[in-house]
Amino acid sequence: MLSYSGMRAFDELRKLEVFFKEEKRHGCSVPDLYELVQHAAKILPRLYLLCTVGSVYIKSKEALAKDVLKDLVEMCPGVQHPIFGFFRKSYLAQISRDKLPDISSEYEGDSDTVMDAVENVRGWMTSCLSITTHAS
Repeated sequence: MLSYSGMRAFDELRKLEVFFKEEKRHGCSVPDLYELVQHAAKILPRLYLLCTVGSVYIKSKEALAKDVLKDLVEMCPGVQHPIFGFFRKSYLAQISRDKLPDISSEYEGDSDTVMDAVENVRGWMTSCLSITTHAS
């Protein structure tokens, strides 16, 4: 579904995630990084940075996975353009799929927590898809 440029963007964002993991090893705390990227001037780069640092934040287990995921999902309406919004939500779904706080997961949570997170992401993606379909 993603174009070649979209797949390249995902690859670059994965490299950025590795960079943020390295920063943690160099003494920069992940909560500080998460706070720092929230001050990016433009909304679209800020949301991608938040998703990327949020992924590292969840893996570090310095915050509850459900809290970080909820924060990231609540920021989804920040992108009003249906195509950009769909791409961002797709990226969020991709990076969070192995971090959902399920009962048998290494991340905490119960079955209601994981279902809430999945339903929130799916609901926003469906709304963007319907807007895109009606616009064309």
